This record gives sequence, structure tokens and C-alpha cells, in this order.
Amino acid sequence: MKKNIRITLLFLIFLVISCNQVKKETNLNKIVESENNKKEYSKKLSLSNQLYLLAPEFDSENCESFGECDCCSSNYLFLDDENFICVDYCLDTDTYYSGKYKIENDTINLKFNSTIVQKEYNWESETDTINKQPKYLYKTEKCKTFQTVWTKLNCNKNNCFKKIGDKTEFASIDNKKSSENFLNELKKEGLIEKLNLK
Repeated sequence: MKKNIRITLLFLIFLVISCNQVKKETNLNKIVESENNKKEYSKKLSLSNQLYLLAPEFDSENCESFGECDCCSSNYLFLDDENFICVDYCLDTDTYYSGKYKIENDTINLKFNSTIVQKEYNWESETDTINKQPKYLYKTEKCKTFQTVWTKLNCNKNNCFKKIGDKTEFASIDNKKSSENFLNELKKEGLIEKLNLK
């Protein structure tokens, strides 16, 4: 009788240990699968060589952001898998930033560098009859680094984003400009060097 009880107890202990081991393996598999899914998602969501427009309005039918006001829209050129350039447009002064970004799940974390470049229209060039005055003046300044976060916004399978801060803004692929032409223009104006990028 005692022998049967011992065998039964040993069997129960073995069963409990086996169940716990299976449970641990299942949990470990879930964690590994979750990490793989995150990595896979990050691979799928690539912004490299893409030009986005950030603006306060969003057309959900065409999945496009837009801004019909002065000083309210920006372009973001994602140079590769970690670097970006941002241009804030204003009537007579455009401001250029650079920084690094990271994709994490459904968010894009953008960290801006401290160097900024102001491109100002040179009003004296309009009255310059001998063309000695440049059309634009460039000023390089230092500012505090700062960060912003974009959250993915699903719109007909397009990669659009929403930025929430002082004001809500939306980002979508800029269909009016190509990333290649945009980058060439930046290089032509010497802005890549001015922003300390190579």
C-alpha cells in the first residue's frame, strides 16, 4: 500500500514538474515570438529615403497631410535608417534641423541635434543692381536638443503619423516633391555641411 502511495506521489510530482516546464517553454516561446514580431515590424516600417510632410490638417480620404497657412508645415527627409533632416517653412525664413530617429513598435522617436540653420531672404538683393548681394543669407546657431514622437496612424495601409504636442499635427508622404530632388537641393545649398552631416 505504502509502495503504491509513493509511486502515485512520485508520479504526481513528475507531472507537476513536467507541466511547469511546458508552461515555462510556452512563455519563453511567446516572449521570443513577441520580440521577433517587433523586429519584423521594425523591418517592415522603413522610412529610409522617404520625404514626409508634417502639417496641421489631414485628408483621411487621400491619406494626405496639408497646411494652408504660413509657418505651419515642415518637410522631414529620412536619409537612412537613423538620420533625418527637418525643414520648417516660414514666409521669409526657413529653419533647418537634423537629428536621429528610432522606430519602436507604432512610434517614431525623433531626437533633434543642437545645430540649426536659418535661411533668410535677403531683401537687399532686390535693390542690388550689380548682383553682389546673395538672394539668401544663412545663419548657423546652437539650440537645446529636443525630442518629438510620432504615432502610427493607419490610413488605407499607408504609413501616416500623428504628432501630439502643443498642437496636433499629421505626417504623410510628400507627393509634391521627390526625396531625391529635395536632397539634391539641400546639397546644392551647402546645407548638409552646415548641419554637420556628411
